[in-house]
Amino acid sequence: MISAEFLGLVFMIHNTGSSAANLDAHPYTEPRDISSLDECYFYHTMDVPGHGTVKGEWDLRGVLDDYLGHFDFSGKRVLDVGAASGILSFHMESKGAEVVSFDLSEDFDWDIVPFAENDRDAARADRRKHLRKINNSYWLCHGAYGSKARMVNGVVYDMPAAIGPVDVAVFGSILLHLRDPFLALENAARLTRETMIVSDLSPFGRFASRFKRNPRFMPNSAEPDGITDGWFRLPPLLVQEYLAILGFKDSTLTWNKFKYGNRIRPIYTIVARR
Repeated sequence: MISAEFLGLVFMIHNTGSSAANLDAHPYTEPRDISSLDECYFYHTMDVPGHGTVKGEWDLRGVLDDYLGHFDFSGKRVLDVGAASGILSFHMESKGAEVVSFDLSEDFDWDIVPFAENDRDAARADRRKHLRKINNSYWLCHGAYGSKARMVNGVVYDMPAAIGPVDVAVFGSILLHLRDPFLALENAARLTRETMIVSDLSPFGRFASRFKRNPRFMPNSAEPDGITDGWFRLPPLLVQEYLAILGFKDSTLTWNKFKYGNRIRPIYTIVARR
């Protein structure tokens, strides 16, 4: 006879997600009911129904199709890696995509540069609070737009297979924040049937980027108070080679300029197909 205690344990595991198998079978994050901008941090400037224009670091409004290489998302299942406030997720959804957003949450750690001079525990705690506010901005917008996109929270180096196959994976200015950008691309590639889209900043200008493949290491040991959340600027030729190694050999490259704060930044977009 099965005891009441055993049944209670099974119920607890099923409902708390403490079983690794359960987590793998059900990767999607429960939506949050967020209504206040005070609970949020916006990575992108967005026009949010019921809240108006909310300022963020990047302003991609009106140029999102340029940023995404004018790809046709209609009918595609898309993985938006590093979704942040969700501007790409909701735009691709508006273009007819079924979207799975993927990002860190406060349960995971950012790839912070571990300068010996810095208080890494304090930086880790501060970054986790920051991540919660970024997640909140996603859920506020999710509700405001009436989105059906689903969120998976986790580490980009270990994406759950339970997400299932996707047609397209999108990396929107994410690789520069990663200690191991190739591993991140590899994890997304194993889920991706057709196309990888990567937008990022090159260490070189548009002309020099036609010839140079070497990345630029961003942190500087003499400036521990400088860049702590960026690792590499990868030139497009190198990223195209990464993607070709992973099976996405047919790639196109475009350049556009986008607004970051008060500056205009040139960003390349690679659309790579199997």
